[in-house]
Amino acid sequence: MVDTSKIIGFHKRIVFSKTPLKGCLRYKNKFQIFPANLKDMPKSKRQKHFPIVLELFLDEKDIVEHNEPFFETLEELGMRTASISTKEDEILMLLTLFSNHLFFKYDGLKGSWGLPLFDDDSNEEIDSRSSSWNMEMFHWPILPDELIIDGFTDIQLNQVNLIEHKKYFSFDPNLDFDSKKEISFPETIFQGLSSYYSKNVTSIGHLQSAISHIRESIEFFHNKKTMSLIAAFTAIETMVNMEYKDFKPTVCDCCDQLVFKVSERYREFLFKYIGKSQKNKSKFNKFYSLRSKIIHAGMKLKSENLWSNLPENEKSNEFISRIEIIQLAKFSIFNWLLLNPNTK
Repeated sequence: MVDTSKIIGFHKRIVFSKTPLKGCLRYKNKFQIFPANLKDMPKSKRQKHFPIVLELFLDEKDIVEHNEPFFETLEELGMRTASISTKEDEILMLLTLFSNHLFFKYDGLKGSWGLPLFDDDSNEEIDSRSSSWNMEMFHWPILPDELIIDGFTDIQLNQVNLIEHKKYFSFDPNLDFDSKKEISFPETIFQGLSSYYSKNVTSIGHLQSAISHIRESIEFFHNKKTMSLIAAFTAIETMVNMEYKDFKPTVCDCCDQLVFKVSERYREFLFKYIGKSQKNKSKFNKFYSLRSKIIHAGMKLKSENLWSNLPENEKSNEFISRIEIIQLAKFSIFNWLLLNPNTK
């Protein structure tokens, strides 16, 4: 029998972002994040992944049971790893939803060939270097000691910048395009987190499914553009299904078939949580039409290939539409949480 008291408590992890975090953010006694600047930590002026310290608290309800066969001596380790990793993933998904940034970690010990880059101004030609097999892992000898904590670290940093809710998502969202900027959050993030954590197990399951699609849409944004849009559309549809879970379809007078009116519920959801105006109606219809062409007709975005001959204005229009759809999906989930603050 595993002694879960050894798992319950504070844990410290290293996660990453593609835009630097320069302040700290703490949510109650659940988690806090701040820039990683640990003893002897490796650093590079060329880095595109910025290390962040995530400190989290596990309680009894966060313990994850597993069905994997472990030797008795490894059972506690397996439960500890599963519990921390599950909680870590949940927090990273929430931070990604409630911001214009991707928060992520390195999963597993995947490897790839790589060529070392040096921070000095070495004149050594790249052809004189050899590749080596690298593990996707951020590590240094004293890291395990640096991750031991018995409470949240007292951080002498200002809180990250908090920006007005609607402006944050609609006015020039960074989406990690510019790594010279810094991470910020909307001023409503704490309300969104409180609403999320108030939900019952079933609702949290639906929300996690929708939020995971948001994360995928951002992960795919640059390299799998059509898949990125499919993920964003799926996030909205997941919320539509949740919102209208008690919906009773009508029966067609002509053929006696059930009429689900998916497109109508899709628009009604967006009207409710984004806003009902003629401009929004036209935009939602346009995006729903695009969704249908992609999912039902197999259409791919014209800018899918990096070196396409697409005119610049068409590239720009597709780029803007992709950002709008992702922000639409993210904003609608966030607003759903704000408008449903209590258990649902």
